[in-house]
Amino acid sequence: MVIKHSRIIQASVISTLLLVSAISITQFSTAQIEGKFTADLMPRSGSNASGTATLELQDNGKAVKYNIDATGLNNVTDLAISQETGTGRAPDVVIIRTASQSGLGPGSGALSGNFTDSELIGPLQGKTLSDFVKAINDGKIIFRVQTVTFPLGEIAGNVTAGGNGGNATAGGNATAG
Repeated sequence: MVIKHSRIIQASVISTLLLVSAISITQFSTAQIEGKFTADLMPRSGSNASGTATLELQDNGKAVKYNIDATGLNNVTDLAISQETGTGRAPDVVIIRTASQSGLGPGSGALSGNFTDSELIGPLQGKTLSDFVKAINDGKIIFRVQTVTFPLGEIAGNVTAGGNGGNATAGGNATAG
């Protein structure tokens, strides 16, 4: 009789755990996806330029809104986000703008816009914004503003989680904060 009650209790505990897990999964998959990331863009040696970049997840993690404010730049050629891969070269994963589109020029300027996972290139091509955000949280994403004088980036900085108190994730995962 004790064994029979023990098995009933065991089955009840397992059923309860499965129910709680199902509820948690439902809440997990419907969580609002958000996150804000920043980069202080520091000048290379020989430049007096500076700037900041912010990236913010939008549309429940389906798009990234970016904003760049910079001063002291001349002849901007590209704005890119790169990923450190441990090879000594950080290949681009998003090309924000080319020179003719940038709006950043002599003196000061700002640029904003959006990108989605369909615009990811290099090591993130074919992947999702979840992978992009994971790379940010792993400290591997670098924001660069390239100029004629500094083709590898006149100002650059590592993108870090900020504005929500911790790491964030995208693409069906909940935020941690």
